[in-house]
Amino acid sequence: MDTNVHLSVLRLNHIFRKICAKVRDPTDLPSLKEDVVVTLNMFEWEFMGVFFNVMTHLVLDVVEKMVICGPVHSRWMYLIEQTMGTFKKYVCNCARPKASMALGYMLDETLGFITKYMQTFTHV
Repeated sequence: MDTNVHLSVLRLNHIFRKICAKVRDPTDLPSLKEDVVVTLNMFEWEFMGVFFNVMTHLVLDVVEKMVICGPVHSRWMYLIEQTMGTFKKYVCNCARPKASMALGYMLDETLGFITKYMQTFTHV
């Protein structure tokens, strides 16, 4: 990989680590915004116009929203989407998907409690 491309990817990785951090320094946000702009310019220099669309500039939008709304991790929908994906895997009867999800969740929780209950006897 070209060293400039490698440096650009590393800078983007560093930016996402700062964006995803649960604890942040408010005085660090202006420098983070500058880092995003410089990194996107580096990507644009390496990949010209082929790589860029509206989605690449959302990184800058996320940093700007961090100033207004606070940490990003408290506004993400990923955990809810992941849980809903798990529930959708429980569906066995397509005629009654909600009942299948409820039954699957109940069985999963029951197996979890039984496993913990059985582990208490094996460690005694």
